[in-house]
Amino acid sequence: MATDINTLAEICGVSKSTISRVFTGRAKVSEELRNRVLQAARELNYRPQQVMARDCVAIVVNDLPNPNRRTSFSERILNQAVFEITRRNLLSEIISVDELARLYNGYTKAVLLLMSENYIEQHLEQFRRLSMPILTVNKQYDFSSSVNTDHGEGVRLALEHLHTEGHRRIGLTVDRFNNQAGRERLEAYRKFMTAAGLPELPVVQYTDQDYAGSSAGLTTLLDSQPTALIACGEGVALPVFHELQERGFRIPDDISLITGELAGVSCWMTPELTTIDQDLDALARATITQLVTRIRNPQLPRSSSWLPTTLIKRNSVKKYSDRVCP
Repeated sequence: MATDINTLAEICGVSKSTISRVFTGRAKVSEELRNRVLQAARELNYRPQQVMARDCVAIVVNDLPNPNRRTSFSERILNQAVFEITRRNLLSEIISVDELARLYNGYTKAVLLLMSENYIEQHLEQFRRLSMPILTVNKQYDFSSSVNTDHGEGVRLALEHLHTEGHRRIGLTVDRFNNQAGRERLEAYRKFMTAAGLPELPVVQYTDQDYAGSSAGLTTLLDSQPTALIACGEGVALPVFHELQERGFRIPDDISLITGELAGVSCWMTPELTTIDQDLDALARATITQLVTRIRNPQLPRSSSWLPTTLIKRNSVKKYSDRVCP
């Protein structure tokens, strides 16, 4: 049987307003007090009155939203996820991985992990102990269900298009080597190049987290003289486009370029960018639909699903035979 705020305050030896501050987060309380109140609340099955009528989804992120990274996958999928949660009349709470103590079972009905794999793996046991449904995006674990983009398909579509346009020396950059998306992209590249009898060029990491290292890697790749480049990851679409232009490359006259799709941005670049689109709106809808299903049916077995990618053809790819010589 659930208890009320008066009983919880009495047991914890604090005022009702202090209990409210712990759950609303509108004023600071000590970490020791927060943990003590949350522990007692779990044991007493206490649920805050302000959220009893609506289910809450906790979104756990590496770091709190950063306005300097608005084009990154994590920032864009976070915005879409919050929109989809709100549209379904649910509450959402964004917490950083450093605040996992706030994952209160009676308050949170489901957890969405929008975190990189290395952060998740640092907290595996904490996530495995949670009793509510957990969902991951583009990552698969034994404690969660997942919704995934077929990143290998995206690279394959890009390679097929470039090959049809006469390109044979095709380079690839990935924004991460050590995550599911990076592994799928690299595998698709190698499989296609081998099947087509084409040379594999050095695959390098180009990330919005390390521009100096990424620039050095791009130099290595460009030294192999690709006629076309696939730059994977939404967050690097604009940086790699800018860097190629800074280096004096004319797109697509000197090098054809395919990037990740930035909705409302890629189509306005000069030239308009040909892109791999994993449709973040559809990904967010599928993710939150899955979460809602599991909130309503928490005993459902874990599952994983995949969404297709598409290639949006614009003007940053040119037939190799049509390249303009200086």
